[in-house]
Amino acid sequence: MTEQVKPTQPKGSQSRRAALQVLMRVTQSGAYSNLALSQALEKSQLSKRDKAFVTLLVQGVTRNLGFVDDKISQFSKTPVEKLPPVLLNTLRLGIFQLEFLKDTPPSAVLNTSTAIAKELGHKGMASYTTAVLRSYLRARESQADSADEPPGISVEGREAGQLAKNYSLPLWLVERWLKNFAHSEVEALLRFSTSEPRIVLRANELGITADGLSMVLTNAGVEFDQSPLVESCFVLSSRGRGRGKPSELPGYNEGMFSIQDDTAALVAKVVDPKPGEVIIDLCAAPGGKALFLGELMDNKGRVIAVDTRSNRLDLLKENRRRLGITNIETFVEDGTKFFIEPQVDRILIDAPCSGTGVLNRRADLRHRRQPDDIASLAKLQYELLANAQRLLKPDGVLVYATCSVEPEENEQVVDEFLRHHPQYRLDDLTPFFPKKFVESHNLDEALKSGKIQILPSMDHLSGFFIARMRREHSDQQSSDTPSD
Repeated sequence: MTEQVKPTQPKGSQSRRAALQVLMRVTQSGAYSNLALSQALEKSQLSKRDKAFVTLLVQGVTRNLGFVDDKISQFSKTPVEKLPPVLLNTLRLGIFQLEFLKDTPPSAVLNTSTAIAKELGHKGMASYTTAVLRSYLRARESQADSADEPPGISVEGREAGQLAKNYSLPLWLVERWLKNFAHSEVEALLRFSTSEPRIVLRANELGITADGLSMVLTNAGVEFDQSPLVESCFVLSSRGRGRGKPSELPGYNEGMFSIQDDTAALVAKVVDPKPGEVIIDLCAAPGGKALFLGELMDNKGRVIAVDTRSNRLDLLKENRRRLGITNIETFVEDGTKFFIEPQVDRILIDAPCSGTGVLNRRADLRHRRQPDDIASLAKLQYELLANAQRLLKPDGVLVYATCSVEPEENEQVVDEFLRHHPQYRLDDLTPFFPKKFVESHNLDEALKSGKIQILPSMDHLSGFFIARMRREHSDQQSSDTPSD
């Protein structure tokens, strides 16, 4: 169904109005952008194309909020914090479109922004919106020589405060990155944090080969590239006809593929489950890795999916049915206390974390995280590992992963765990990475160490940490295990 607009409204007003209403919920009421979007679009009569545009606007503004507000402050006589919410969010949408959506005519942005400000505010807000956006455009035209350069193009010589503002990140996080990484890595992290997330489809090889899914997508007019990391994953460059959600592509309802980031898919491959084994996914929701484990086991054996959030485990159950996976069991329990006998073959801990490696995908997380979160999350992560170690058989495999790039949640947690559990040793990761990828990023030594930090500088991948450990045959007791 195509967008229906009132005769007095410029074309495109309805989708932009919907985006404004969602932004109001996110910025004024503290709603999560993905949930607010889902709820709003589910009730909407907008076309698939318009729904996709609403999502682009909301997530784009949320990812670039600090940068957009800084632009508004340069051209608004009233301070940003004193602007009425309707006016402020209308200006945010307008500036975002003018700055980042170069294919959208400025006249369309001006007309729709003014119309929405008048409709949801009043005539004075409409006039103010027009004045601010026109001032912005005049200033941009006068700087035409540098207009195509992205903000904060180089980390070298720039203050942390300016980088934080340009990339809409908290100052404390930028300062951490500047301390922990080389400038080239910081620049890649900053750019990645405001980029539009890649959409990755992973073939369900219980029902179709990777080549078969490739053919289905090609026949549907979908453009894609094969992941450099996982051969059964395809990174979309367009969504084919309709530009709807990935779940509306041919083959989804038939269970031919999952929507899963390739770095997340790699974590399941590192677990390397075998048919007939018993595997625990200790922090399973929403279930993408557990589902892949079940597929890799050819539906033979058991995958025990544990999580505290029953509603998120419901997503796993829905996809389990869609994909035809029959060997996954769900338990609503705390992973730091979960216990089962006998001991199992392999355990995956995809631990709750700060999410600093996927800030582009979780757009509003940057506005919620605080410095103290790192330490509290590291404590939880260690507790998960300490509980997992008692559930694992001798010679069993324990894989620890996060979507964080913070050392305290990654290397330091693993090192602390190994100090207290001498019966565990790190295990070579080399067999699970494509040779070309390893050579391209000079990862030989890192992979042999048994732990790896994947960063956006590596083929624009999400930031992920992975460590693989093996429990040795030993009677040596860990310091976290009480004596009998």
